[in-house]
Amino acid sequence: MKKYLALFLSVVMLVSLLAACGSSNNGNNTPANTPANNDAGNSENSTNDSGNDSADSGAIYQEKDGLIPSAHGGVPVTPPGELPIVKESVQLKIFIAQHPNIEDYDDNKLTKFMEEQTGVDIVWEIVPAQDASQRVNLLLASQVDLPDVFMIPSGMTNEVVSDMADQGLFVKLDDMIEHLGFWYKLRREEDPLIEQMQKLPDGHEYTIPKVVLSEPNQLSRRAWINQKWLDNLGLETPTTTEDLVEVRKAFKDNDPNGNGKADEIAFMGSTNGWATYPEDFILNSFIKYNRGNPYYLDNGKFEACYDKDAYREGLKYMHRLCAVEGLLDPATYTQDNDQLTQLFNNEEVALVGLSTGGGTFIWAPMSGERVREYSPLAPLKGPEGVQYAWWNPYENYYINEWVITSACENPEVAFRFADFMYSREVAMRNRLGEPGVDWTEPEEGTMGIDGKPASYIPILPWGEVNKSRWEEIGPVYNDFDNNGVKGDDPYELQLYLWNATQEYYKPYAPPVEMCHNEKMYFTPDDARRLSEINTDLQRYVRPSLAEFVTGVRDPNDDAQWEAYLNELKALGYEEYISIVQARYDSAK
Repeated sequence: MKKYLALFLSVVMLVSLLAACGSSNNGNNTPANTPANNDAGNSENSTNDSGNDSADSGAIYQEKDGLIPSAHGGVPVTPPGELPIVKESVQLKIFIAQHPNIEDYDDNKLTKFMEEQTGVDIVWEIVPAQDASQRVNLLLASQVDLPDVFMIPSGMTNEVVSDMADQGLFVKLDDMIEHLGFWYKLRREEDPLIEQMQKLPDGHEYTIPKVVLSEPNQLSRRAWINQKWLDNLGLETPTTTEDLVEVRKAFKDNDPNGNGKADEIAFMGSTNGWATYPEDFILNSFIKYNRGNPYYLDNGKFEACYDKDAYREGLKYMHRLCAVEGLLDPATYTQDNDQLTQLFNNEEVALVGLSTGGGTFIWAPMSGERVREYSPLAPLKGPEGVQYAWWNPYENYYINEWVITSACENPEVAFRFADFMYSREVAMRNRLGEPGVDWTEPEEGTMGIDGKPASYIPILPWGEVNKSRWEEIGPVYNDFDNNGVKGDDPYELQLYLWNATQEYYKPYAPPVEMCHNEKMYFTPDDARRLSEINTDLQRYVRPSLAEFVTGVRDPNDDAQWEAYLNELKALGYEEYISIVQARYDSAK
């Protein structure tokens, strides 16, 4: 009974994660139909002494007659890196949610390419995106009619992966990675973070990630100040938190837009735009802060930032701006981004002096004149010298993109299929489409946005309905996102965000050792407990911040601050910290 209750609880915790918008030629240097010069295919694996019935425990992958027999009773496969994967076609049933930009999965250039190259016949099980979570819940609960593979664009929660792996529903990948991997293995050698992120508490791996490396996304909590207003008032760009106070006072009082009206808004954000919460920018001048993941590491010690004196000092500063001096509009914590857009993109004159967000394009078209009034504002130095950019090195790792189930009759085929998707060639097809048609190669010596020799000129626009690609769904390694040809227009969006990130924010990224990996796996019991506590904490910490900032509560009042800390304890934040710390300690 306990087992079935645990299963039920685990599957109902499945929720959708946000869908996402090789670093060298090593990942693409083995041509199709040519065996890779890789001795992994001739090696015997070590015996695993833990795992479940569907695991590779004790498997031996040793080549016989040019093929490698299955350790799971399936068909044999060709050696690592050799295509096709199988000598005779086999079917692979892949569960996927319908993507609005994919017109057809069967009549699709990438589908046909993958089938031709691998010898695999893809059988799509396509469900409406809005029904995907419910359908997965039902499948996992009943364990009937499971697909061979879950390839869900919105991902699968770590709690469910840990629970299902513990019950033997997902296939262990360790031995296949070691002895059948080629492209995936190369990427893991180049990027050790993959292995670090993919291991469950039992020390094994059950999923293959999608990785889309993009520094503009990892450093996305940017601020944009009206440069025209600074110039009109003869002001210097602020570099400290106190400088910003003086600048915003001038913005509010001195008619910088020149229309003779007191209609200027010194500083404003919104509740649902891309990175529009101002605290992600401001509080990093006091403490390393991440609103969605308000924790950090201090020499290996897991810490919450929302109980620290430095956090309180940051709240006092924001309270002063908003509740005391009226320099941060309180509508920031009630309005949606559409309302901010109307103000930001006012037809007559600019009304907003400073906004926080991923880019000005979320409020005004990049082709217009309004965005040209604004410049990026680098992180400000706080009163104690703290000056961090918001940075999340784990932002672009989507760790549960490809999960092979125990129902798969040919798990080696499913793994090798995913392994091929990790090649540079397939990754570019998945993101860009068919080479020579949907994108072309630039002339030698052409530079990319990222300052390296460019690898592509896009033709098929991103976001357009098509039958050319899978919209970068599935196991992918994309380190070329900003390597398209660099144009001459500094306001071309990708170039604009790249330049802003490199010049204004990357220099202030905190040490990676301080960054908490919020995508860690935990045991099923710990995962459930953490989810419970985290839900309660988010419902308390985030509204409390808004109340302290807007004046509903006063962070300067010791009694109110003490009451806030006591409520944190009552909600179990100390237990949360203890569980996560134990997981870090166990991973050492």
